[in-house]
Amino acid sequence: MSSNACFRTRCLFHVLLVFAAAGCAGGENVTPASLQAAKARWKNADIRDYELEWTSSGMTNARYIAKVVDAKVVNVEGVAPDGRRYKVKTADPRYYGVDGLFLVIADELAQLDLNTPFGRPKGSKAVLKFTLDPKYGFPRSYRRDVVGAPVALGIDVVRFEPTSTQ
Repeated sequence: MSSNACFRTRCLFHVLLVFAAAGCAGGENVTPASLQAAKARWKNADIRDYELEWTSSGMTNARYIAKVVDAKVVNVEGVAPDGRRYKVKTADPRYYGVDGLFLVIADELAQLDLNTPFGRPKGSKAVLKFTLDPKYGFPRSYRRDVVGAPVALGIDVVRFEPTSTQ
């Protein structure tokens, strides 16, 4: 095979990988505009008291339950694979509520402008997608796939339950 044919084959392979990652991710592309619109929708929903259960997958697999009162995370629990709950000690609990999910997604989006986005060389292809809750606008799921990275990141909301503090 000629060197031109090898180069074209490698290019086609990389393009197919990007499309495959995009197809697996589902949802809407994360862009500054889509993220801002989602945050505005969540803010307009004005849900200040809720319980949120979500999972993360990728380099670490975890399950969390956050209790939010007056828009502040007041309690975070981890859920072990056997269902046992335990208190999570964290210096910054805000990352465990809906606003924290938006922070994570915004931080991930900002990675694309770094010299080594997600630890990969500048210009590496990354697909960031989220699916929003149709009623409240919070991220129901988020996926990040980077071509050449060994593991993708996934966040899935398992349960969202508005509560009343009255």
